[in-house]
Amino acid sequence: MPIEIKVKMDVDSMTDFMFYHIYSGSAGMMTLGLGALNVGCTIAFFLRGDYLMMLLFIVFAVLLLGVFPVFIRKKVAKQMENSKRLGVEVDYKFDEEGIETTTSYDSGKAPWDMFKKAASTKKNLIIYDGQKRAVILPAHQMGEQKEAVVELIRKHMPPSAVKIRRGFVKK
Repeated sequence: MPIEIKVKMDVDSMTDFMFYHIYSGSAGMMTLGLGALNVGCTIAFFLRGDYLMMLLFIVFAVLLLGVFPVFIRKKVAKQMENSKRLGVEVDYKFDEEGIETTTSYDSGKAPWDMFKKAASTKKNLIIYDGQKRAVILPAHQMGEQKEAVVELIRKHMPPSAVKIRRGFVKK
């Protein structure tokens, strides 16, 4: 029996996806590492009594760990506002054969073997295909269907490709 979900992307879900996408990659890891290094340098210079250098590193830490995420959120909000494709309602139908996607302007069906990775964040279920395109499913819009969709993903994708947290389904 197919599972149908209607999804309309919102700013919070898209921002959550972008944070996951950026911070799970090498550039994001490097940014977090540099932010932590700056915090460490801030503490070291404070302990040495070098308050000018402490101030310099605190500014860098705030930029990397505070301003960059705010910048990402604003960019996503602007992109969502300006894009007609991102704000459209998408109808997903999950079954034993794959995922069928229908919008007001397009439709198509992809078999399960086309999908290479599935992951979850606090707010989204994300399924990547071989070309690194993502199906983003906001958890709050999946309702009671969430558990059934996760079950299908686990059934049709290799366990090593599924990074869905156990707590994702319970929420």
